[in-house]
Amino acid sequence: MARVSKKVSAAQREAENAPHRIWKTAIYARLSDFDDVLRDTESLEVQISYIKEYIDHRDDLMLQDVFADKRCTGTNFDRPEFERLLKALQERKINCIVVKDFSRLGRNFVETGQYLEQVFPLFGVRFIAINDNYDSLNRQSRDGMLVPIKSMINEMYSKDLSKKIQSCFRSKEARGEIYTPVPFGYKKDQKNHLVLDEEVSDVVVRIFLWKKSGMKEREIAKKLSAQGIPTPFTRRCQLGYLKNTLRVKDPAWQTVFVTKVLENPIYTGTMVYNRIAYDETNRKIGQNPRESWRMVPDSHPAIISWELFDEISALREAEQAVKEERKKWCRQRRKNNPNIFKGRIFCKKCGEKLVCHWQSDGTLYFYCASCHVSISEKDLWNGINKELHQRMEEHRDLQKLVRKSSGKSKLQSKEIATKREIEQASGNIVRLESQKRSGYEQYVLGKLSKEKFLELKQGLENEITTLKQTKAEKEKELAVVQKELQQKKQIVGNTEVILTADNLQQYVKKIEVDHKKNTYTEFVF
Repeated sequence: MARVSKKVSAAQREAENAPHRIWKTAIYARLSDFDDVLRDTESLEVQISYIKEYIDHRDDLMLQDVFADKRCTGTNFDRPEFERLLKALQERKINCIVVKDFSRLGRNFVETGQYLEQVFPLFGVRFIAINDNYDSLNRQSRDGMLVPIKSMINEMYSKDLSKKIQSCFRSKEARGEIYTPVPFGYKKDQKNHLVLDEEVSDVVVRIFLWKKSGMKEREIAKKLSAQGIPTPFTRRCQLGYLKNTLRVKDPAWQTVFVTKVLENPIYTGTMVYNRIAYDETNRKIGQNPRESWRMVPDSHPAIISWELFDEISALREAEQAVKEERKKWCRQRRKNNPNIFKGRIFCKKCGEKLVCHWQSDGTLYFYCASCHVSISEKDLWNGINKELHQRMEEHRDLQKLVRKSSGKSKLQSKEIATKREIEQASGNIVRLESQKRSGYEQYVLGKLSKEKFLELKQGLENEITTLKQTKAEKEKELAVVQKELQQKKQIVGNTEVILTADNLQQYVKKIEVDHKKNTYTEFVF
């Protein structure tokens, strides 16, 4: 056994010295694909029920949570529920773990030993393996050779079991049996051989022919839903292959259902194994190349020919290549053409900003997720330019009025008045500063007492501060007035304004869009 650090030993001694404490207990159960195939005595429900019964008869164990990993191998510890268990352990939510036996924790000799000898003791966690009669609180059971021997046996068992499972699968494959979910269009007989599902097998033919005619998978899915054809999931429930029938009420076909039919060569009458690629954690990561497929031809009735399947496969590959090129082009367009409407376009109904979305064909769309308001970039430009044209017509009339007017405009009068107020404030500040200097001179010459000087100085500084604030406010007002005057001059002087991506921000403040794709633009003039 590996040496235990002083820190680990201290935590372990603390746990041993508190035999009468109440332990915050967690159940851990695990079921792998191998367990599922060979027997059902290791099912998660059986494991959890067995451990709960054990805990119920213990006064020192209080159940806090249950952690159960399904379809997870015991040869490594990359499991979602086990990671959640470790997090709960670190947060001190639990301090005791109970499993049915060592194999449920893991079948890797080295890693299992590391958790038992290092990790669990470090956190003062009690570990119980019921069937192996192991309790880490019991020094006798911990110090013996039981743990390493059991771990080695479990690891050897796992490797041997894997070989047996693979051998079992190969035997099934040679007989043309199916051990995966029954595909849409087929049923399974008593010998696990596929037979035609007469009620829906013709649907498979229609899917392939529709695809050949040029229909998209999305269009095929809509057509099948409109015709009331049961989905693959619904059909498996109807045939009794699935126990969960809650989703049977939802008959809608999805694009992915159509895709799975089109890419499955099983409809050629050939049983194909090793088509799907998996990673180390048994997650699907794609499709293996055809040369690595294990095929059993003429194992069941064919629905379509190999020629049709290959034709559709080539068609889908060509479509995928076009999609990839289009995606590349869209990425480049997004990079070269940033969203110039960002922060300026809103939903007329709810007032929220519209979200920018690039479609696969390179079209830029703006939409409101809440109100389902949407508009394309093209329609948006058309709407803004239409409003701009109407505004310029109004300004042509304004231009005529300005030319006829002999007096000054309100803005011009305001500009003159504000400038006068700023000049007046500046003059008063100069005058008060002069009075402050004069008072100081009188104080130095002894003509003014210190108290009188300080009183005079404070009063003058207060007036100066007030005048400076007034001057600053008037200068801000003047800047706004002068900006408006400049815009008016530009507009009156122009006969036409053409909006472009470069000058959009110059002329447009805000754009609103309604559900009819109408635009309501707020211009700067």
